[in-house]
Amino acid sequence: MSKNEDALDIKMILLGESGVGKTSIISRYVENKFSADVMSSSSMTFVSKKLTIDKQKIQLNIWDTVGQEKYRALSKLFFKDTKIVVLVYSIANLNTFQGLEYWLNLYKETIGDEAILGIVGNKSDLFLEQEVDESQGEEFAKNNGGIFSLVSAKDNKVGLDEYINQLIREYLNKFGIIKTKKNIKLGEEGEDTEEIKAGCCAGNKGKRMIRKYSSIIKDQGGIINAVFLGDDSVGKTSIINRIKKKDFNEIEEHTKNLNQFNYQYHNNKMKLNIAINDVNNEKNKEFIEMLKKCEIFFIVYDIKNRKSMENIQYWIDVVTKVKDNINKILIYILANKKDKNEGNNELIGEGKNFAVDNNYMFKTISAKDNEGISGIIEESVQNYLAIP
Repeated sequence: MSKNEDALDIKMILLGESGVGKTSIISRYVENKFSADVMSSSSMTFVSKKLTIDKQKIQLNIWDTVGQEKYRALSKLFFKDTKIVVLVYSIANLNTFQGLEYWLNLYKETIGDEAILGIVGNKSDLFLEQEVDESQGEEFAKNNGGIFSLVSAKDNKVGLDEYINQLIREYLNKFGIIKTKKNIKLGEEGEDTEEIKAGCCAGNKGKRMIRKYSSIIKDQGGIINAVFLGDDSVGKTSIINRIKKKDFNEIEEHTKNLNQFNYQYHNNKMKLNIAINDVNNEKNKEFIEMLKKCEIFFIVYDIKNRKSMENIQYWIDVVTKVKDNINKILIYILANKKDKNEGNNELIGEGKNFAVDNNYMFKTISAKDNEGISGIIEESVQNYLAIP
């Protein structure tokens, strides 16, 4: 193809049972929109998105197919010229995962092995309702030559973008249209951008390990991992910025990636590095692996938002689901936005009672006024080290 020719057309089809979120994936990827009330598709439709990869212009035509049993035979008519096939299931519905066999056979019967195959476990935000382990999806993809990913059309556009763009790149590489550059991910409507990895072990070649209590005491260079969890907009990032001695920003952007910074803890006996993590609430593999490494969990709620207080238990459930030994962790509940408290606030009392009843630590703070935040890391580390 010469430089003067039009964009390269690439046809991609999403297949899977009804309700797995195929339409939501397309809507999030193309328009960055999500609706929890989206209806199952009743006919074959497609939308287009323009991309530029290594200066190669691409028009990606994405076909959404119905998942209902009575429409399955019609799907074969739409496989012609397909370059990428994505099989989608919901991690919260085992039947949709088991149904992948049908869609895989349909794909092989109509296309063979010519297309790039993607296997997607959607709705990773429904972590507590999970019926399909990530390892099952990975194994299915490995056994069938597919490229696997967990995604959330609801919560994480960045992760979804990166995955679909990876499938496009695999197609371009397979047919010699472009050559892969090491550690590069796709940009949109422009040049490629360098990949930035985040998370608990970013930048240290994976050598960090979580030491047991006794090892931390003996090793002056030990590391303790802490994370701030809670609903969106409760002020987690603002609290962390205060710990980092940064100014308060009234309009704080939502965290887009897993971020981490090191905090130095000193006393007369030891020096420890405290790795403090800020998260984006996307329950993907990186998020789960980070939680597994953490010992101190700050659960934050907004004293003016009852739902965020009631969801404390949800976040504790997330923690206890991934931790092997919950007796070796510290949970610290933070009631944020004390500056908005007008007189007695019942949500402060309810949060404190919840903490007392469950033997959790509790504190009322204000990220805006920088009240109650100074010394909170030192206090939590001291209490963690005091665990038998």
